[in-house]
Amino acid sequence: MAKIGILGGSFHPIHNGHLQLGQYCLDKRIVREVWFIPTGVSYLKAGMKMLTGEERLHLVELAIQGNPRMKALDVEIKRPGNTYTVETLEELKKSYPEHEFCFIIGADCLFSMESWYRADDIFRMAELLVARRDGKSYAEMQRKARDLEERFGARIRILRFEEMDISSTQIRERLKAGKDTSDLLPEAVFKEIKKRKFFK
Repeated sequence: MAKIGILGGSFHPIHNGHLQLGQYCLDKRIVREVWFIPTGVSYLKAGMKMLTGEERLHLVELAIQGNPRMKALDVEIKRPGNTYTVETLEELKKSYPEHEFCFIIGADCLFSMESWYRADDIFRMAELLVARRDGKSYAEMQRKARDLEERFGARIRILRFEEMDISSTQIRERLKAGKDTSDLLPEAVFKEIKKRKFFK
């Protein structure tokens, strides 16, 4: 049974940090492939003006082109209504019963996930691969992981992936201010954003 890493998010836009995290999981042979899944309508980001799902998916496809071990899936942007991670995992397990799924997240999600919709089912269906974020220490992350393992039977692996000081929010702000972002984005994504005048 092949292990597949799921890297979800708004990808508004996808940036080098996302790709490096996915590549880390491949290089360490934690997963065989990484599937990027842009969110559809996220109830966690209600009211935020975003590029369409198709536009964000296209940027992801540009970012990973040429890497056969990375894929972009449209399962969430096709689904009507709010996007829930648990429904995505259910759909993937039904469509790909031959695979085992790991959910790649940042430490910020580790500390909030128990409040997500049907969190107990998420913990049951997928192992969590957690990277540092928001300045959380490994000790803090390990304590939280033990808590979730005891309470929910979660399977959690803390990744020794060095945190990148980069976020989609910072990139959007820099683009709006007319500042250079070419060092933070894959070249094809940077060119497409400039061409389509996204985030102006």
